[in-house]
Amino acid sequence: MKKIVLIGTALLSLSAAAQTEEYPWTVGLYGVKSEYNGDLGNNFFDVTQKFNAMGALSLSRYLNKHFDASLYVAYGRYGSEDLNAQSSTLAQEFKANMLYADLTAKYKILSEDYAWRPFIYAGVGFRQLSKAGSGDNLCKDGNDIVPTVGLGCDVALSEHWGLRYTCGYGYGTSDDLDSRECGDYNDQQLLHSLGLTYRFAFKPSDKDKDGVIDKLDKCPDTPAGVQVDENGCPVDSDKDGVADYLDKCPNTPAGVQVDENGCPVDSDKDGVADYLDQCAETPEGVQVDEKGCPVDSDGDGVADYLDKCPGTPAEAKGYVDANGCEIDTDGDGIADYKDACPKEAGVAENNGCPKMKEEELRTFKQAVHGIQFETGKATIKKASNPILDKIVEIMNNHPNIKLEIAGHTDNVGKPEKNQKLSEDRANAVKEYMVKKGIDAGRMTAQGFGQDKPVADNKTKAGKAENRRVEFNIVYQKLVTKE
Repeated sequence: MKKIVLIGTALLSLSAAAQTEEYPWTVGLYGVKSEYNGDLGNNFFDVTQKFNAMGALSLSRYLNKHFDASLYVAYGRYGSEDLNAQSSTLAQEFKANMLYADLTAKYKILSEDYAWRPFIYAGVGFRQLSKAGSGDNLCKDGNDIVPTVGLGCDVALSEHWGLRYTCGYGYGTSDDLDSRECGDYNDQQLLHSLGLTYRFAFKPSDKDKDGVIDKLDKCPDTPAGVQVDENGCPVDSDKDGVADYLDKCPNTPAGVQVDENGCPVDSDKDGVADYLDQCAETPEGVQVDEKGCPVDSDGDGVADYLDKCPGTPAEAKGYVDANGCEIDTDGDGIADYKDACPKEAGVAENNGCPKMKEEELRTFKQAVHGIQFETGKATIKKASNPILDKIVEIMNNHPNIKLEIAGHTDNVGKPEKNQKLSEDRANAVKEYMVKKGIDAGRMTAQGFGQDKPVADNKTKAGKAENRRVEFNIVYQKLVTKE
């Protein structure tokens, strides 16, 4: 018993060759057994009656998943002829040729997914009878309207072919087509049809109406109105795997990973897609720039969200600690980026360098008038060498200082000549020190002629005071970030 149930279930579950949207038309060819019920007797399901055979054709149209419309036309023998009748009873028999046609609506009990599909139907038919052969067969030519109901079953044989059985009952609107008119009932008929059906489509089916027939459609359930490609699948212009109609970012560059909305993935949720993000693991909530990196407003190399000293000057870049604050290595209160001597505690007036020794300062003061030149010339007298050598020694001991060498004259002679002489004497001092190994880049030489006297040029002593070479010490920053 269990095997029978399993076999039945399997048969019912087969894909049916039924009418569908894909194949909405079905034609059928049948063999038909007709049975009579009227004033001469009731022959329904009576095996003692002569077999009255007919042939039939049908044409059906799919309407929806529940209903089909069908046109059925049959022609053949109809009547009442008892196989066991004696000749004396022939007067109670009749035979006729019948043309029958009906138009019915069929209700499908099971869905199109089953191979065995029982159904019921109802409609209205037309019946025309004509005498069959010669002799008194108790039939007169005539026709009438026949309301009809029935039941049947479709069985799938393949994608297109099927087997169909129907049993249709018709109740005529006339009672005298058998040449008898008596009783309370009109002439009735029962037609048993068994035959082959073939389903097809005049135009290939396109279930989702996307312009690609179902047989070629790789995406058969595309939503209405969605643009599709030649395979019937929604267009994906940027080839990111998300169809255009769902894609909120339709112009994603090739190869970029996207989310379910078709937008480039932004793993750290900073607003900059991963493929553009140069800082892909930014902490949540941190403000970033167009590259996806934390904003560094003061450009010191420490992001704002970590920077405890956010207003660092631009020139301090590279001279801040992990907190974004200015480094002061020697702790003298002068930040390294301004400190000419970042590893030695110093004073602000020396740009962070220690104060010079008193004897070193005295050397520069003595040099103002201690450097002597040939009269009217820029030639340094040998007597000036010792003091110049001391200045060279100081320069070597303090590589972070620069010297501004300024030459001055008294007012004897023409101003133009004095200007030239002051320049030449300043350059002579510079050249001497360069020859002693001091970098020329650490010194500048400039002449001021007679324009900046420090004493009265009317006296001999005043003129001597005004003939001088001055040294201005400038502390320079020699270090760079280590």
